[in-house]
Amino acid sequence: MVRPSLRVAKTRKVRTPSHTKIRRIDKRTKRPHCSQCGAVLHGVVFGHQSKVRKTSKSERLPSRVHAGYMCSRCLKSGIKAKARATP
Repeated sequence: MVRPSLRVAKTRKVRTPSHTKIRRIDKRTKRPHCSQCGAVLHGVVFGHQSKVRKTSKSERLPSRVHAGYMCSRCLKSGIKAKARATP
């Protein structure tokens, strides 16, 4: 079995302009999860790091409060709880 640190990475040999061979590792990012319930967050880019870096900021995350950190259900319940707690 392969070591866990190498399971998500794809390695390939690349020849540089000076004709030296190097091994390039393309790691994939994991799917983002909600900090409260652990559900998968929708609308957030994941995959190879080169793909994620090439996308613009507006494509990477939704444009709402706590995007990429909490799912919509947990955010909704948090906002409700905070509104009810204030007199």
